[in-house]
Amino acid sequence: MIHVLSYGVKMSCPYCGSQNIVYDFAHGYRVCIECGTVIDTIFLEYYEEDFDRTHHGYKIDGLPSVRKGIEKKKIYSRLRDYSRMSLEIVIYEKYAKKSRRNIFVDLSAALEKELKSNTRTRVYHHKDEDRVLSLTNDPNIKVIIENVINRDPILSSRTPRGKVALALIIKKTMDGGEPDINELCRLTSMSLVHVRRLTSLVKKRMPYINKYILELTENNKTLMYTPKR
Repeated sequence: MIHVLSYGVKMSCPYCGSQNIVYDFAHGYRVCIECGTVIDTIFLEYYEEDFDRTHHGYKIDGLPSVRKGIEKKKIYSRLRDYSRMSLEIVIYEKYAKKSRRNIFVDLSAALEKELKSNTRTRVYHHKDEDRVLSLTNDPNIKVIIENVINRDPILSSRTPRGKVALALIIKKTMDGGEPDINELCRLTSMSLVHVRRLTSLVKKRMPYINKYILELTENNKTLMYTPKR
């Protein structure tokens, strides 16, 4: 008769945090019931009841062969890869269902948010984001974003594309002109409604924006235009 000896250890799933773990002794794995992840290998030792006087205890047979042990390890590795891929698909689909047109999901950011509870990471990105952010090569736009928008508690909460649009609106307003809504839509790939909201927001925050701009000029920051006092 062969006995299987095991020792249970309370543990949590490293992926979903559940403690609902089962021990699959038939295949030699610890598995999370909640997300299906194969967490670890159970190392089993088989003891025969024949008394071995030399070792003063039961005789240890172990695995039948080294080759079988290596094959078992390979299977376990593949199962972990499959479990990881399954988890990634579930997380990706969760965010993809909420995605809008022309918005894609950053899988790495989604995994970090779900598995590491990093709420500051940005999961969604617009397909034209890189092109819009290239507008920050204009020194005026860059200075406005860094020293005006990022200092304002309301304006700083906007997305990177939104900040570029705000900087363009502020620059045009400080130059004494009216922002061209249609041109802003084209440059930032934003809707007409969105750009109009940002334009209205700039008008409401103008007293604070003027304050930030004046502080810039007093601190000798580089600006290509002179703000109105």
